Amino acid sequence: MKKAVYHGIRDVRVEEVEEPNPGPQEVKIRIQYCGICGSDLHEYLHGPFPQSPFGHEACGKIVEAGQAVKGFQVGDRVIAFAKGGYAECLVCPEERLLKIPPPMGWERAAVVEPLAGAAYAIEQGAVKSSDTVLIAGAGPVGLMLLLGLQAIGVKTVYMTDLLENRRKKAEELGATLVFNPLKNKTSAKIKELTSGRGVDVAIEAVGVESTLKDCLASIRYKGKVIVQGIFTDRVPLHMLGFVTRETTMMGTNSINPSLAMDWIESKGIKPESIITRIIPLEQISTEGFEVLVGKKDEIKILVEP
Repeated sequence: MKKAVYHGIRDVRVEEVEEPNPGPQEVKIRIQYCGICGSDLHEYLHGPFPQSPFGHEACGKIVEAGQAVKGFQVGDRVIAFAKGGYAECLVCPEERLLKIPPPMGWERAAVVEPLAGAAYAIEQGAVKSSDTVLIAGAGPVGLMLLLGLQAIGVKTVYMTDLLENRRKKAEELGATLVFNPLKNKTSAKIKELTSGRGVDVAIEAVGVESTLKDCLASIRYKGKVIVQGIFTDRVPLHMLGFVTRETTMMGTNSINPSLAMDWIESKGIKPESIITRIIPLEQISTEGFEVLVGKKDEIKILVEP
């Protein structure tokens, strides 16, 4: 079968490899789509994480099930929360599967995982419907957070991004106000919009020093910063304001698939609205990673084996 194999920084090659066989409690999935995650892009540019999740946004159909598998069978459409999805087939443990409801299309299923990341961040951050929120970054992570905040009833969501196409998408999806932080200083703009108070919650969704500092400078006294962006570099922080304003800051790095599915089914959330392109597996480097590195007009790219 064909699989995208990581060989090093900016070196991912599609190769012929032996098709895997499932163990007793595993299934083999024929992959329909696998989304390119920001964490995969970080690995492509900077090297693998200690426990690499490369290719973890996969969905497809079960073509073989181990003898001890109880809750799934051949023919089931599933989302697989496991790495290795940039391939024609993937072997996944039963406990890391989620059935795709019959009415749900493949494209929507392919982006349940990133929505589940937003669900986890919002739940862990105990964000309330009455909160005012700033999201720094309108890429896939930030846009999923926007959809999640709408699902829980948050009415005021400000967003920032450097790229015009991402700002436009955030506006299309219903953000209260979206602006370029290079043209409007984020903290000053937020203070203006909130009569000097600051937002209740700021969420960092990029993974760079400037957006984290924007978040810290934009929250109210005893406000909260949630960090979901993946950082490569160390970030120096001036802690005096952090302490005197009694700021809470937390990181989130997991998923809540059941909450994400509930948002889709009961709140009408459409996470597939952020998909901008579907590419064949053979073009994963040239038309996937390299396009995203170049910061062109793509937001969310799906890979189709």
